[in-house]
Amino acid sequence: LHLLQYPQKNGKVVAGELNPSEARIKPVHGQLELDIPLDVGGPMYNEERGRELGMGLGDGRQLLDITTLGSVDIPKNSDYLAGVIQNGELHLTAIEKVTQLRPSLKYLDKVAEKKLADSKVDDFDELDEESKDVKAQSVQVTVRSAQAEEALRQQQSSIAYMQQKLEEEPWSKLKYYDVGSSESQAMLSKLIADSRENVACTSGADEYLTMVIGSTEPDVI
Repeated sequence: LHLLQYPQKNGKVVAGELNPSEARIKPVHGQLELDIPLDVGGPMYNEERGRELGMGLGDGRQLLDITTLGSVDIPKNSDYLAGVIQNGELHLTAIEKVTQLRPSLKYLDKVAEKKLADSKVDDFDELDEESKDVKAQSVQVTVRSAQAEEALRQQQSSIAYMQQKLEEEPWSKLKYYDVGSSESQAMLSKLIADSRENVACTSGADEYLTMVIGSTEPDVI
């Protein structure tokens, strides 16, 4: 069970609010994206700006008509549980992962790359002698030890390798079921425990909460 958070919005997600046109995941790296349609006919939509940013979608679209929510994993500092109350019973299910979905602005990078590619010209013939003059500049030189250089090289190589593996993993399409749908209700029913055996509690309330959330003491800054 994964918990998805939407930090850019107020309140809970209601039925019919998201309705993504496409959902996809990279299961190995756990990356998730949702394409949410934009109201391009609404009074708040800037069509001129939409056409400019539409170049960043890279799929032939003339307008930026979607906003993409990309996943950001949240470090698991404590254990979370999802609770369902039914017939006076509290059913708890462990949450394995907490993910926040935030607007992805990758299309801005693609727009910038396209503009840069379109503006590349041979400027050497157009430069006058004055612009070719080399002006003296102060340069700060930093000397690193051989060990520091090697550590930096290994770190950069590791980050580049992980990024490469992430980009190489193909996307797998997901089927999105809205809040309140029959499929959503079927998944909710799986959070209801089948067992009705009495469980003997062998720990106090504070000890149990400590095992679940890590600590019952307030953080002191």
